[in-house]
Amino acid sequence: MSLASITLVACCVGASILFLVLMVRYVPQRWREGSGLKDGVEHFSTLNRTLFSFILALSIVSAGTSLSKAGDEVSNEGASLVNLYWATRPLPEASRTEVRDLTRRYTVTVIDEEWPAMATGGTSARAQELYDTLRRVLQDTSGDSKQEQTFARDSLLALRDVGDARRARMLAVSQEVPNYLWIGLILSGILLVAAALQIQDLTWPGIVGIGGLALLVSGVLTMLSAMNHPFSGGIHVEPDALRFALGRFSVI
Repeated sequence: MSLASITLVACCVGASILFLVLMVRYVPQRWREGSGLKDGVEHFSTLNRTLFSFILALSIVSAGTSLSKAGDEVSNEGASLVNLYWATRPLPEASRTEVRDLTRRYTVTVIDEEWPAMATGGTSARAQELYDTLRRVLQDTSGDSKQEQTFARDSLLALRDVGDARRARMLAVSQEVPNYLWIGLILSGILLVAAALQIQDLTWPGIVGIGGLALLVSGVLTMLSAMNHPFSGGIHVEPDALRFALGRFSVI
């Protein structure tokens, strides 16, 4: 958890305890002890807990699915790059050398340039340029025999798989928990803590209970925020599959 996240959680806990102190000291006791108000608050609190649990579960599933799908697309891209490198083995030496060099440069560019850009929702123009160059080289490769033409076509098909995985990865950059779910989570979380402030006296068990509830709610929301973007935040997809592909290039 980052320092900013820890600070935010601490502020939420502190604000909850401060609100409790102000309520106990300045809100008339007869207002807090009224049976009608108390029953209404308890009924509302039960409904709000159910709503918060439902929205939280939906949001975690959404964020987890996006993370998992993005990881699968990166793995597919790494495997496709290895397949492309293998497919170039029967090509004429000049074409094979050029395609392999472009493949390595593309992979390194995606790791070093595109990954940081994806953390802010962008892409690398250089990586796209290298991919387009790879496609042009393979399309212009024509072997002297029918067998070499078949090998060139197989390499082009392997490159198409790389392109499909790349496009899927680009689409995964924009995947996140919808704003309306965040609004529902934050509002229901605040109401969840506020509804628990029905304490008659300012005692340490009450302070610890309110602080613990605020810590739990804010901690869960912070964890969800870390999962919200597949390529940024505290929990995100690393380019390990592409690094593995680079290692495989050296032995193929």
